[in-house]
Amino acid sequence: MPDALASAVTNTNPNSCVTVQCDRFAKPWIATEKIKTFMAIWESGRLEGTTRIFYSNHTHIDVPVSGGFILLVYPDDQGNPTVGCGHLVVPEDNLRIGQSITVARARELLNKDLTKTERAINSKIHVPLHQYEYDAIVSIIFNCGVGNGLTELSHRVNHGDYENIPRFITGFRC
Repeated sequence: MPDALASAVTNTNPNSCVTVQCDRFAKPWIATEKIKTFMAIWESGRLEGTTRIFYSNHTHIDVPVSGGFILLVYPDDQGNPTVGCGHLVVPEDNLRIGQSITVARARELLNKDLTKTERAINSKIHVPLHQYEYDAIVSIIFNCGVGNGLTELSHRVNHGDYENIPRFITGFRC
C-alpha cells in the first residue's frame, strides 16, 4: 500500500483521524527494469539473436542482441558510434566501432542515459502516477528527447487531461 497522501481530523470527533490514500505513487519515480527491457527491445527489434542495421546506401550489418541490447558498437546512420539501447558512444566510454560490450555494460549505459530523462520528468510532473504511467512517459521522452514534447505532455498530465493524452501521444512527432 502506498504512503498516505494526507490525514485529517473529522469535524464530528476531534479524536478521529481519516487517512487518504491513493494507488498512485509520488516522487521520486524510477523507471522499472521492465520498461528498460521494453525500450531495448524496441530499439533492437528483438530480445535475443541478431538484428540487421540498414544504412541509406543500401548496405547493412548484422549485430548481436542479448536481453534486447545491441552488444556491438556500430555506426548509426550519421556514422556515430552507438551501442546498447541507442547509446551514443562518448570518449569516456572507451569504446570503438566493432568492439563488443556485455549486457551488464549495456544496462549501465542505459541507466546513465536515463538519468537526464528521469530528472526532467520528475521536475515537470507534479501529480502522483501509477508506475506504468511513469514508465510510458519515460519511454516516450527517452526516445524523443527531453526537449521534445515533455512540456506539453507534463501539462496534460498535471491537469488531468487523461482522455486526450493517448491522442496526443499517438500524434506526437519527435
